[in-house]
Amino acid sequence: MHALICVVSDSKKGTSSTAGMQRTVETSPLLQHRIKAVVPARMEAIIEAIKAKDFDTFAKITMQDSNQFHAVALDTDPPIFYMNDTSRAIIAVIIEYNRASLASGHGIRAAYTFDAGPNAVIYAPEGNMREIVNLIHYYFPQSAPFDDPFKLFSEAPGTLKLPEGFNLAVAKKAEVGSVSRLIHTKVGDGPRVLGDSEALLDASGLPA
Repeated sequence: MHALICVVSDSKKGTSSTAGMQRTVETSPLLQHRIKAVVPARMEAIIEAIKAKDFDTFAKITMQDSNQFHAVALDTDPPIFYMNDTSRAIIAVIIEYNRASLASGHGIRAAYTFDAGPNAVIYAPEGNMREIVNLIHYYFPQSAPFDDPFKLFSEAPGTLKLPEGFNLAVAKKAEVGSVSRLIHTKVGDGPRVLGDSEALLDASGLPA
């Protein structure tokens, strides 16, 4: 599993995550429904999907939960708008990318998610990431070269190869800088117990 982080804005948010959540808890009926009826079942389902390496199910739950989180933000009084037009354009591109893939007899290729802000995280199997980077580059041109940590490209991204039937009109090409940079990373190997030689503190709790 790899992740492509699309940095739409790194400026300070109009509503902080803490203040926003406090307001949401106080005013959103949808949040209470989500806590009681939605989240527990989704947690169980996504854990099973991860264990089974079932990307299609993982992707569906990830996108549904992101959508509902932002619906809760809109259900807050007054509403909170974390995403912007660029965020919504990224969603449209990924939805169309998956639709075309499914229509051609293949599975879901990518999943988007957003936290309390406009920046997108796109999850995908490693084999799909080159195509996704090219897709994002097409719609959201970059002002700086793509930092290619996993050596996906022998040349700069740019060759657009899409699933058959992909509708290029699903979103307009944005101005350079609408997505300020792309960060490509992957899921790590999880928590590990480190030996004493790698500890930052000694047995007395002082810096080693």
